[in-house]
Amino acid sequence: MHKKQHLRSAVARQTEGVTLDHAAKVYDTLAPLMTLGLERRYHRIVIQRLALRGDERILDIGCGTGTLTRDLAAALTDKQTSLCTGLDAAEKMIEIAKRKAAGIPNIHFDAAIAERLPYEDNSFDAAVSTFFFHHIHFALKKKVLAETARVLKPGGRFIVVDVDTPSTWFGTLCARSGHWLFQQNEIAENIDGKLREAFDAGPFHWKAVSHHSGYITVFELTKSATP
Repeated sequence: MHKKQHLRSAVARQTEGVTLDHAAKVYDTLAPLMTLGLERRYHRIVIQRLALRGDERILDIGCGTGTLTRDLAAALTDKQTSLCTGLDAAEKMIEIAKRKAAGIPNIHFDAAIAERLPYEDNSFDAAVSTFFFHHIHFALKKKVLAETARVLKPGGRFIVVDVDTPSTWFGTLCARSGHWLFQQNEIAENIDGKLREAFDAGPFHWKAVSHHSGYITVFELTKSATP
């Protein structure tokens, strides 16, 4: 079976990763279904793990239509100094994200690719990514990790939620079904442990902090506090 090719926006064509311009209009309906109704629970876990002061600058990588980005902006209590930036290569996703965030003072969205982040070194206190890494192959996983470390301040944390090696029969069924349905080798890489291998090869200290539905793991990565 061949992977179906979808139209990609100009920014999306700059990356080898899978992008979702074609799914932008239905993404907010599909995302809760694809996460077995646990999407908002994962968002709450991410925010809890960050233990925010309220004035941070946070980067949401692969933000889609910006649901988590908006939740993070709401959790940042100092609306004058804090900023949550959402980034996605799918320009249609970013268009929807911007419309849905109209009027929120401490939020910003960029259409850009994660392996070439358009930000200065040490410019974010923390970063997050939910269900993004199973859309990029192993080499890109390592590039995105390096870029994320570059833009994070020393000691900055990166919370990742994504498909991982299944630990139960139900998890195996869900993960393998997703691979079969979407025909993405990138999903198979996560199933086979390649995401963890990318973490091992990357610039972060990391740990798995929780595991859900037998195939979804929440990871916490930390940049060294010293150069």
